[in-house]
Amino acid sequence: MDCSYWGWYGKQRNFYPGQWVFSFVRMPADAWLLISAAQIVDTPANDWAAVRVLEKYAPLFGRLIIKCKKGNTFSRYVFNMSKYLDQAVVREILPCVYSGETFEGYDRVHLPFHRLADIFEGRILPTYYEALKKITGVYCLTDTHTGKLYIGSATGEEGVAQRWGSYLDSKHGGNKKLIALYEQKGAAYFEKYFTYTLLEYFGLSYDPIKILEREQYWKHCFDTIRNGYNDN
Repeated sequence: MDCSYWGWYGKQRNFYPGQWVFSFVRMPADAWLLISAAQIVDTPANDWAAVRVLEKYAPLFGRLIIKCKKGNTFSRYVFNMSKYLDQAVVREILPCVYSGETFEGYDRVHLPFHRLADIFEGRILPTYYEALKKITGVYCLTDTHTGKLYIGSATGEEGVAQRWGSYLDSKHGGNKKLIALYEQKGAAYFEKYFTYTLLEYFGLSYDPIKILEREQYWKHCFDTIRNGYNDN
């Protein structure tokens, strides 16, 4: 990640050549995200310092989050790290670079195919996949080209994540009408037009029979057997 190091604070140097500097962005609850690490090469007056990025730390840029209570001192943005090492702890190393996006809740799960694929492959929203593993539920697949719906349910050990993963792999998930659509239109059709929406969610220990009953309820609500992709 790009990061600029201002070499001076008024008439006072912030850095000296040879020093290592670690840059963090403040996050909520005393958390800090590492965005850069570099060695100071030169500090020209009233200008940015020249630096050499410490490449061995680069894989952690945008991923390493530490927990450290620093207080709200805004007059300076450069601090001696040795003063905080005793209290700083690693809170998390994200599987992908932090984008600022967070899991907004199960009642807001509505994802196009390409975004679902990015989540499952660890490119975005690192907490999203884990959240989907923790719940069972009833979901809706929408063909945005035709408006047709498919209602399904997830009751496996890894919940909705397990079921939706099968759609990413096969596109059709083994469902009769979706298989026919796949054979007619191909994988690219699903990748372009299908979205995945969570209608209801339950804990992993919730009675699967009751989940299947809710699945049938939603099929009748949206009439997806006659006018959608459900066949029973």
